[in-house]
Parts: sequence; structure tokens; C-alpha cells
Amino acid sequence: MSKRSCSFLVIFCLIPVLAFAQTFSGKCVGVTDGDTIGVLKDGKETKIRLDGIDCPETGQDFGSKAKRFTSNLVFGKTVEVYQKDIDKYGRTVARIIVDGTLL
Repeated sequence: MSKRSCSFLVIFCLIPVLAFAQTFSGKCVGVTDGDTIGVLKDGKETKIRLDGIDCPETGQDFGSKAKRFTSNLVFGKTVEVYQKDIDKYGRTVARIIVDGTLL
């Protein structure tokens, strides 16, 4: 298979994934810990688990520092949410863009 055909196949396979990925913008109204935030969607808070990030939980070493770090970056700001999945706790797993930067 040629390189061009391979590229076309990859792009063709990604179209359904991108088409069904949920994307929205909303105000960050809560920070649970360093890797979980609350974003307003349709007037209701949606819990967002940051994709690819694993921070200490509240009560663990550096947990408060991780929460403060995330809070300083997003709390009260409008963020763009690019949903990737739903975790076993029902939270949206997503990448977050704030002020043009990936969180």
C-alpha cells in the first residue's frame, strides 16, 4: 500500500471518531482535585476528568498543591472541552483548552 493510500485510510477512519466526539465550551465552576474539574454545560455542572493526567488525591502528599495548581489555571474561566470517553464513575474524560493552551 502506498504512503498516500495509507494516509487517506487513516484520515478516513478518523472522520467518524471526530464527528461523534462531543465538544463544548463552558465556565469552570469547580475543581475537585488536580485532575477533575466541574464545567457548566446547559446550565448544569459536568464533572470532567482530565485525559492523560493523574494527580495525587486530596489527602495524599501534594494533593492540595495539585488542586491549587489546576484551580489557578482554570477556575472561573471559560474552557473548551474535547470529550474522549466516559470513565467508570460516569465522568467525562476530556482534553481541556484554556486561554489557547492544552491543560
